[in-house]
Amino acid sequence: MTFQGFSRPPECRYHCGTLYRFYWNESLWHIRKRSYIGKLKFSNFDAAPNGKRVFLATEENVVAALNLKSGDILWRHVLEKGSEGVIRFLSVDTDVVTVSGNKDTLLVRGWDPSGGILQWEWPLPKTDHRVEDTHWYMSGSKLYQVTPVALSHVEVTAYNVGTGGKISAHSVPAKWIADTSKCILTTSYLACVSTTIDGKTLFGVLDVMDSEEEAQFWSKPLSEFIGKTPLGPTVSVEPVPGPVPAVIMREAAGNNARYLVYLSPKGPQLFPKVLSDYTSVVTVVLEGQHVLLQASHSADVVEITAHVLETGETISELVGSTHAFPLGPSSLTAAVCKLVWVREEALSSIVAVEMLELPVSDTDAAIEQEFDHKETGILGMFVHRISSQIIQLRSSLMTLLGDRMSEGQSSGLVRDEFGLHKIIVAATASGKLFGIDNLSGEILWQRRLEDAAPFLDQTTDRKHMVLYIQRTTRHFPHPAQCLLLFQDKNTGKGSLFVFNPFTGQPTNEGLVKLGFRIKQSSLLHQPNKEFLRGVLLLDDSNNIHVFPESTREVAHNIAASTFLFTGENNGTLTGYTLMLSPSEHLLVTEVWKLHIDQPTIEVVGKNPMERVHSQGRVLGDRSVLYKYVNPNLVAVVTQAPDPLHKYLLSIFLVDVVSGAVVFSVVHKRAKGPVHLVHSENWLVYSLFNDKFRRTEVVALELYEGKTQSNTTAFSSVLSPIQPIVDRQAFILPATVEAMKETITEKGITSKHILVALSTGGVVELPWVFLDPRRPFTLTPEMREEGVIPYMPELPIPSESIINYNQTLMRIQGIHTSPSGLESTSLVLVYGLDIFYTRVAPSKTFDVLKEDFDYFLITVVLTALLLASYVTKKLSSKKALKQAWK
Repeated sequence: MTFQGFSRPPECRYHCGTLYRFYWNESLWHIRKRSYIGKLKFSNFDAAPNGKRVFLATEENVVAALNLKSGDILWRHVLEKGSEGVIRFLSVDTDVVTVSGNKDTLLVRGWDPSGGILQWEWPLPKTDHRVEDTHWYMSGSKLYQVTPVALSHVEVTAYNVGTGGKISAHSVPAKWIADTSKCILTTSYLACVSTTIDGKTLFGVLDVMDSEEEAQFWSKPLSEFIGKTPLGPTVSVEPVPGPVPAVIMREAAGNNARYLVYLSPKGPQLFPKVLSDYTSVVTVVLEGQHVLLQASHSADVVEITAHVLETGETISELVGSTHAFPLGPSSLTAAVCKLVWVREEALSSIVAVEMLELPVSDTDAAIEQEFDHKETGILGMFVHRISSQIIQLRSSLMTLLGDRMSEGQSSGLVRDEFGLHKIIVAATASGKLFGIDNLSGEILWQRRLEDAAPFLDQTTDRKHMVLYIQRTTRHFPHPAQCLLLFQDKNTGKGSLFVFNPFTGQPTNEGLVKLGFRIKQSSLLHQPNKEFLRGVLLLDDSNNIHVFPESTREVAHNIAASTFLFTGENNGTLTGYTLMLSPSEHLLVTEVWKLHIDQPTIEVVGKNPMERVHSQGRVLGDRSVLYKYVNPNLVAVVTQAPDPLHKYLLSIFLVDVVSGAVVFSVVHKRAKGPVHLVHSENWLVYSLFNDKFRRTEVVALELYEGKTQSNTTAFSSVLSPIQPIVDRQAFILPATVEAMKETITEKGITSKHILVALSTGGVVELPWVFLDPRRPFTLTPEMREEGVIPYMPELPIPSESIINYNQTLMRIQGIHTSPSGLESTSLVLVYGLDIFYTRVAPSKTFDVLKEDFDYFLITVVLTALLLASYVTKKLSSKKALKQAWK
């Protein structure tokens, strides 16, 4: 969803207010952090006469204030996670009033409009009615709570908004309201649409501010009120933004026609004109007239029409105390309403992310092209070499003259010397794709995919899409290519989108509707002749598909060495291998099946980009303990209730090629959320210990022993050995939101664990703290090995928090990527905020320090060269003299 702001003359406030309601976006980026508030749910302008703020509540349980001129967040409060913090109501007067919570607890809070300080808070009385059916309305210092009770009445209760004291309470009979009725509150009017047993649709209205004696529900059959309409039996009702009470009704089945009803004190009145489904509407009061403004936005033109609500008469000119602007039959172009800021709030719900290397510069590309012209002969290659060197010479001269644009493409998207400059490709839950510069944070491109929805884990309610890098920039002149896998939100069937990660433009097939539900997907481990890696798709009927078709030959060639596995939520894991049918079609064959009989909540494999540099660990006695490095090992986490221990949390290490359970452990009275990191020969995961009410971190290390079974390549079939497992548990004095290990290009640098905490910090924990071999008593051999004594509680020093004082809210995940420097790992933390930085776990051993004395080293080297030359001369003279003796 985009949220846009427009610059305007004084008379442009009302119709621009309409656009604030329906649009959302942001493209600016600070040095490290970018803050968001999420998908819009409620909005209100500042009640002050010269107010320059807009107050918002979002589906991410955030209440915030934005600056109307810049779109910056003035203040923001993130409420409780889950249903406890769901914002049900927002109103702005002298205070910003919110109602949030669930059926068990509903809290009314008052916030200071200027600074967002919490002024007061009180709970609403608990009721047996559904909180989704309850509505609220503010009038002065009174908060009205309106609750329709099915087949009975409507309860109206008034509270003092500052103290929470009950002022009045009464009920209005309304036996025609059913559980399936649709009711909304617009200003002080409750409007309901209900279908009776005999199939009739009734429309009713109640003014909740009427006293108990005056309160009466006006109701009438919808067919008599609207007349002959295409509205079917299922009718939806929605409020119209603005100070004038009005509602819109339309058929829920998707009819584009909408009917507006003006709720006047004399009774509901049908607006004489049918509204289009493609316009935004808002009501305003100008010079005592109730006016309906309709706005439609296309390209750079905002078209606005104005009508009198009571009669439907078109207004060609509006005149007010501070307004006098013509609308004609009304077109309002960018000359009147100019876009001044954009907030891209879709980035608050990232579900898939990757970092890609940038392409080489034009000069480097010309050099690489020399090796692609071998068929031109020696003369042709010589001419090409001369021309490329002329280009290099011109580039060098332009650089010396200060023309930086000659160093690469004008966009600046050129690979730097150390590989620190990359592009971030992110997919969001709303179906938008983004390309972001990791250094400046600028949104380079964005694309919206229609009907795109993420996959939903039924056990954990976690949303995700799958983003594959089919070809990187290392294969010039072939462009980089990515593939995004998602599901159609209408049918639930799989879809994919193939695109260039640097432009966002579709390549080859572009958007493809697959026509089947996706059960599993995998990237082929070998590319085709064009360096493109195909994607295997397993559907719910266990049929295998290859995309794109040009990689099918590769899939046929490596079918015997390709394995897939699926994990069901009920704890059943199944392994498959590929085979060719007599008609040369790919088939899947079940190889193994594992029944754990516990609900699976997490399945984590190793990062396919990681490299294991050292195959063993040198001990204090100079012997080597070889690592159990199984690339086919995955960690399976299950959780189940237990009559004795309340909860059982189990971890299984499964070889997905053979189906063998390598190791398993059960934690009693422990539960999730579980965050897990699986790398090399170790596993680190966090859990909640229900017995001691604390978060614990468990580390496992697997070793083969002091003899290595296979020094060339690991085999899941020919290596039946059981690894030696070292394990240790630690207490973490914080709640974990996400975990991730650092990764580097060669795997030489020590790995650190990045732990995102609920307090908003991201802690960088060295592996030495999590080492399972930490002993209670330190021996000289252990000390020489570099192992520290065991301490049950893990320290969280402030200097290890990589985001310093920049608090990150609602962290959903951490993504790490290697850079061109072996010492440096790139880190992206995403959630309600986005944070980017670089970490060096083993310090920057491959980079000269900033205070390196170049002058001194130059003088020393020059002196050594001169000394060696003088010494050579003296030595030759001495040798000559010795020869004449």
